Amino acid sequence: MPIWKYTTKMKRNCNGVFVEKGMTVEVVTPTTSNPLNNPQGRDQIAAAFMTKYGVDMKKAQCLTSGYLDAVMSK
Repeated sequence: MPIWKYTTKMKRNCNGVFVEKGMTVEVVTPTTSNPLNNPQGRDQIAAAFMTKYGVDMKKAQCLTSGYLDAVMSK
């Protein structure tokens, strides 16, 4: 199963949520398709950021490739 590593590209303060550049989480998926491209995958990524940093990425509107670098490792 592939592991996707997501890293924030820049600082952002949106809707009262502060996101720092370089925050990183890892998400395990059953397929090689990028979870950022589907709603369930974005929920999984948001949950990982909430668990690790206490940051609501949905509220900050940062669940896009414009704000996150995605790297897959097997």
